[in-house]
Amino acid sequence: MARGRDSLLRRLAKVLKQRFPPPATIRLEDHDGIIGVVTSAQFAAMEPLDRQNLIGDIIATHLSPEERRRVQVIVAVTPDEGTGYLAGED
Repeated sequence: MARGRDSLLRRLAKVLKQRFPPPATIRLEDHDGIIGVVTSAQFAAMEPLDRQNLIGDIIATHLSPEERRRVQVIVAVTPDEGTGYLAGED
C-alpha cells in the first residue's frame, strides 16, 4: 500500500510540475491523504476559486476517481502568499 501511495505522490508531483514549471514550487505530503501547496506567479491574476478549480481540473484529468479520493487539499498561492502552508516551511 505504501508503494502505491509513493507512486501516486510522485505522479501527481510530476503532473503539477509540468503545468507549473520552475520557478513555481510544488510541495506535496501524504499523511493518510495527499495535501500540498502549489506556489506560482501564474495565480496572481486569478481569483482564489479559479485557482482551486484549475488545480481540481488538473487532478480530474490525470488521476482516476480512486486516486482523486486520496487528494485532500492542494492550495494554490502566489509567491507572496506562499509561506507557512506546510510543516517545515519558513
